Amino acid sequence: MPKKTLVIVESPAKSNTISKYLGDDFVISSSMGHIRDLPAAVLGIDLKNNYKPCYEELPGKAQVIKELRKLARNADKIFLASDPDREGEAIAFHLQQILQAENQHIFRVLFNEITRQSILAAVEKPLAIDGHKVDSQQMRRLLDRLAGYKISPVLQRKIGGPLSAGRVQSVALKLIVEREKEIRAFVSKEFWTIAVELLGSRQPAFMSKLEKFKGKNIKIADKSSCDLVLTELKLNDYILERMQKKLKKRKAPPPLITSTLQQEAFRRFKFPVKKTMQLAQQLYEGLNIHGGETSGLITYMRTDSFRVSDQARDQAREYIAAGLGKEYCPSTPNVFKRKSKIQDAHECIRPTFPFHAPDDIKADLNPSQLKIYQLIWERFFASQMADAEIEETQFDIKNGLYLFVCKGEIVKFKGFYIMLKNDNAQTILPQLQEKEILQLLKIDDKQNFTKPPARYSEASLVKVLEEKGIGRPSTYAKIIETLNKREYVYNEEKRFVPTDLGINVVEYLEENFQDIMNYNFTAELEKELDLVAEGKLDWVTGIDQFYKKLAVDLEKVKGAKKVELLTGGKCPDCAGDLVKKYSMKTRGWFVGCSNYPQCKYTERVTLNNERISKEEILEKLCPQCGKPLIKRYSPKTRQYFVGCSGFPACKHIEKSQEELGTCPQCSKLLTKRFSPKTRRYFVGCTGYPECKFIQKG
Repeated sequence: MPKKTLVIVESPAKSNTISKYLGDDFVISSSMGHIRDLPAAVLGIDLKNNYKPCYEELPGKAQVIKELRKLARNADKIFLASDPDREGEAIAFHLQQILQAENQHIFRVLFNEITRQSILAAVEKPLAIDGHKVDSQQMRRLLDRLAGYKISPVLQRKIGGPLSAGRVQSVALKLIVEREKEIRAFVSKEFWTIAVELLGSRQPAFMSKLEKFKGKNIKIADKSSCDLVLTELKLNDYILERMQKKLKKRKAPPPLITSTLQQEAFRRFKFPVKKTMQLAQQLYEGLNIHGGETSGLITYMRTDSFRVSDQARDQAREYIAAGLGKEYCPSTPNVFKRKSKIQDAHECIRPTFPFHAPDDIKADLNPSQLKIYQLIWERFFASQMADAEIEETQFDIKNGLYLFVCKGEIVKFKGFYIMLKNDNAQTILPQLQEKEILQLLKIDDKQNFTKPPARYSEASLVKVLEEKGIGRPSTYAKIIETLNKREYVYNEEKRFVPTDLGINVVEYLEENFQDIMNYNFTAELEKELDLVAEGKLDWVTGIDQFYKKLAVDLEKVKGAKKVELLTGGKCPDCAGDLVKKYSMKTRGWFVGCSNYPQCKYTERVTLNNERISKEEILEKLCPQCGKPLIKRYSPKTRQYFVGCSGFPACKHIEKSQEELGTCPQCSKLLTKRFSPKTRRYFVGCTGYPECKFIQKG
């Protein structure tokens, strides 16, 4: 019996899809992700031998490796089909290292989309593993290991608790902390604005804003200054001094890449970065459409490139011309380029079958998948469409030495707007004559106050990290997860607020590890990783430059004293300073007296340092066992609850009956609940499980 070709992919989902494309001459298996990595318990890097990594097989992967070795022995050749990025190249390299003793005929196959055409084309042109990409990924892994395993123990010794540092993680935290310090230092200033409603010789009336005085931008600081301006405005007529019309073009936006997909999904749907990437992974690996062949619906979702294949671009232009008209196709195809050098020459994120419109396949996708697919589909087609044409009209209106400005615009040709369903209200100004006197209908003076910069949301944090060249968008979800897990930040109205712990960690790192906390230094490391991938820099040289600086910093902190996390409060028992400490027993943070062990005063606090009151015994009795009910604080939900004092023998918990209205489905009361799965509150029906109505809390 002739031997078959073994194809190894990363995930079972991908394996199931690909197996339907290849014939009986192929055997498809999965590595289930990485199979080798640095050891978890030790550094795993030989610092005296050119930073040689000591890889070992991952725990729990013994059976997978055993099965792959068996399949390799019986195969004619092996195709390694892990993801088409540096991480995937490294997985292919480790598979080669493990399987080459069983079979020397090992090749790399690359495909940017999981479609029949792409898979068949890839297996027809097998490649060698790209050693430069492997070196680049290995350098990144070792950099992260050195930063994490060398600096994290320092934090744990000097501050306490299960703290961690990271090459990108700590810089991301620094951004959040710096923004918080800006907000706290911000001093709001009063200012006033004046707008007038005017009517000319033709309808409609329009609003115009005061912008200049004696040709310079006007600033009205207070009420008395505003009143003075209002008095002077009464002395003169409002005259249409100048009317300008300009035809402007707004260029089509580029297609989505990893970072912009994350930002747009958060902006439009409030999807966390992690959820967006999970949904994109599902669309990439393949779904069954209309009961037909399972196929990937989008190209690979980890990409920095705006490039579009010739075939996909031609399909898009054909679809646009047929469905919307030839005028919506630009005369020459739109091409987008990144200002900085990109990681890999992949395509953008686009639909693999452009003719699969979201409405045509919505029955085959869940609501969240459909939202992400529609986002990608609409943006891809918009990127290949003609520019929008806008006629902008500006009125310059004089009143003595004051100048009011009013702008209006009309969309003359929608262009790509029609695909993005841009429904911005058009401001249409009347057709007036220059120098005509306008009638004042209303004057509106308003007190305002300057606002501090906004805290970072997931989307805005991703944007600034990418702009500064720090890390890769594919890793941002994990970084955000770690910041929350370490209790360095918490979320308030979907924006990051640093805890006192997070602020102290940043301050300590900035004082003692300046290089790793320097934005430019971290960004330069990313550029070096790109040079390694291009074969222009030896990875050992890159590691060496980083570690020599790190070693100097590590030596400096050896004899340094332990940091006390002062809360600013005083002990009610002995007037000593209150400090934040970590308890290995409860695995949580608490506030205690700095005079311990002489003074044993302690109290519990929330993440934002609000004091948690002691357990309060209530007069009400438990309906199950008759013991008194008690009010307690749950570290898990970070909320107070009422439960039985007989716990754990009695597990009765009082359900909150906060007045939240009635259920629109069954008319029973609505109540606020906590979901252990999502770790969020929601409003649900008290008639559950018969009635499953829920809404966001």
